[in-house]
Amino acid sequence: MHRIACAVVASELRRQRGVHYPDVPKDEWATSTPIGDSGLGLDSMEQLGALGALAEAFNLDDSLLSDDPPQTVGAWVNWVMQAQVAGHGRMTVATSGSTGSPRPCVHDVADLIAEAAFLASQFVGRRRVVALVPAHHLYGIIWTALLPDALGVPVVVRAIGAAVGLTAGDLVIAVPEQWQALGRIVRRFPTDVIGVSSAGPLNDSVGAALLAAGLARLVDIYGSSETGGIAMRDVPASGYDLLPRWQLAEYGDDDWRLVDRHGRFWDLPDHVERIDSSTLRPLGRRDGAVQIGGHNVWPERVANTLRTVDGVADVAVRLHAHGRLKAFVVPHPDRDPAQLLARIEQLMDTRLVDYERPKSFRFGPILPRNAMGKLEDWA
Repeated sequence: MHRIACAVVASELRRQRGVHYPDVPKDEWATSTPIGDSGLGLDSMEQLGALGALAEAFNLDDSLLSDDPPQTVGAWVNWVMQAQVAGHGRMTVATSGSTGSPRPCVHDVADLIAEAAFLASQFVGRRRVVALVPAHHLYGIIWTALLPDALGVPVVVRAIGAAVGLTAGDLVIAVPEQWQALGRIVRRFPTDVIGVSSAGPLNDSVGAALLAAGLARLVDIYGSSETGGIAMRDVPASGYDLLPRWQLAEYGDDDWRLVDRHGRFWDLPDHVERIDSSTLRPLGRRDGAVQIGGHNVWPERVANTLRTVDGVADVAVRLHAHGRLKAFVVPHPDRDPAQLLARIEQLMDTRLVDYERPKSFRFGPILPRNAMGKLEDWA
């Protein structure tokens, strides 16, 4: 809970300050660290924001607070743990809705701990968990906080761009874009290093390259913020095996839903192919979203935003092969593409977050379409 609480507060501070703030403090803040000027340097409004973020994440209320406001990081953690002891065993994570607005997803802590316990049974013998993802999203909560606790191993925080320092026995937790970068940076993995990927589709060619570079095993997790982990596969297998919590249930013609051990139904984030009673293959998002750096992004929403720029007649937005968005822009007649691009970039700075912004642009008189009139890809 200490690791998760630090990540939740760091995320809230980054939101409040509007500038880069670490997703996960290196080794987390010590419990003795003061919250105010002599420690983290939080002013009164930031301290209130931190309390609000923790309350939302851990289903807390002020009845468990003492007469004096928390003064240290340890006081935050104690507040969280009091709620767990009192039986308030729920956690809330946020995911983006179809408009990009955060939407709360509530989970029973018992379900998350059970998932982590099962996953720990699949990775016996690990010596460390190497976390490249923060612990305020569900993937990080389960894999870099609850699972290491179940395994009884330490967590080390690393970042792409600095020495990762892998050793035999490591379990590396990352998202597909980070694995793609590692595949280019790491020439040879140490023996007995296992990788885990989630929060977006893992390209099979990236997986093959990582295994060829000596990664002992690469596990791809299929899940969502609403459900937690759904299924897993060992790359290069194409089918994902359901976690014990789930079964597939028919849902109309050639469609499927999840049903849990309590008989509750859950929508799958993707259309899936049922291979057998316990194996599926995702076919594509139901809501048209793509995932970039672990974030849900809706290309059509981005395109609609770009269409508001004066001089833009139409826009198409797609996921580029390098994992970021690309845009095809149709200017109004007699508009200079270079000047129009400058206007587009100015709008993106104010209307889109970084991972929503297309990184490559192509201009043309009409959108590329095939003989049937359907939008097609462009180089």
